[in-house]
Amino acid sequence: MAEEILVASDAEGQRTRFLLKVFLEGDRWTSTLARLDEHGRPEETAVAPRFYGLTAEQARRRMIGVLENQYESVFPVKET
Repeated sequence: MAEEILVASDAEGQRTRFLLKVFLEGDRWTSTLARLDEHGRPEETAVAPRFYGLTAEQARRRMIGVLENQYESVFPVKET
């Protein structure tokens, strides 16, 4: 499983951190997204539905696309 922290900024410059996970589930790749609290722990509430892809990168890009539609900028910070 690959995990990645993403930072999304809105038009006012407010930043929100998210944890993106991409993993193989059966015969397809799955991505999930969770908002991180101020301590860096994932919140319980789902941010978006699961997205699927034929490759890990396809599943990853689909989830990042959701954030890019809601925020001005989205960029990775680090992989965990």
